[in-house]
Amino acid sequence: MATTAALKVSVDNIILGKGFLEAAREFKMQTPGKSALVLGGTGEVGREVIKHLLASDAFDRVTVFTRRPIDITGTNSDKVVQKPVDFENIAQLERNFAGHTHAFSCLGASRWKNGSDGFYKVDHDYMLNAATACKKVQVENYYICSTKGADKTSRFLYARVKGEVDDEVMTMGFAHASVYRPGMIECDRVDARPLERIFSYLLPVVKLVFPKSAAVSSSTIAWSMVFDALKPSETSKSVVFENSDMMNTFEKNQ
Repeated sequence: MATTAALKVSVDNIILGKGFLEAAREFKMQTPGKSALVLGGTGEVGREVIKHLLASDAFDRVTVFTRRPIDITGTNSDKVVQKPVDFENIAQLERNFAGHTHAFSCLGASRWKNGSDGFYKVDHDYMLNAATACKKVQVENYYICSTKGADKTSRFLYARVKGEVDDEVMTMGFAHASVYRPGMIECDRVDARPLERIFSYLLPVVKLVFPKSAAVSSSTIAWSMVFDALKPSETSKSVVFENSDMMNTFEKNQ
């Protein structure tokens, strides 16, 4: 039986910026001993979140819960712990999540590849199982990569499910919860969906008209998620970051 090759993640050449590095230093000095967990670490955004967490050097431990091994090399890669995950086993989730302070959820299933039922199971059931388990074991901070246009009242399944999960997680009572809603995610996606391929050809023109709302790179999304963990809002426990918010914050802190 053929074995699945490990994905490769190298923590090199990460563009952090002055603001990010300053926030990381202050975070580590003022709140030492923090630990992060990552869900969906094999995805485009999840891999970038792992890179940025390690490059920040702000967390003592980064646990990646995955069904597929990841070969992580480079800066602070010795801080990584990889564990298998079963999102239907709530008791196991609680045991494994206990002791972490920050959770980064980049879970997501392709409706094109998995059908409506498979999409709903991952993007609704598994997402809420994970968030509920985190809340139960007192993980303090929760960060979700969602999608542009997420709305629990939408008539479109994708946007409605994303909106339902966003709203529920943000009212669970975490000390801090943030949702990130990117447009088209720019990355070197191997298994791009048909519509994504079509849109990628049109994207340069669209970005001329909507330079900060149409798309954002997977790296910038991850940068925003980790930066928010390092320097959370002082005025709100629940924050939604739209596409332009991520790009503006990234540019401001270079």
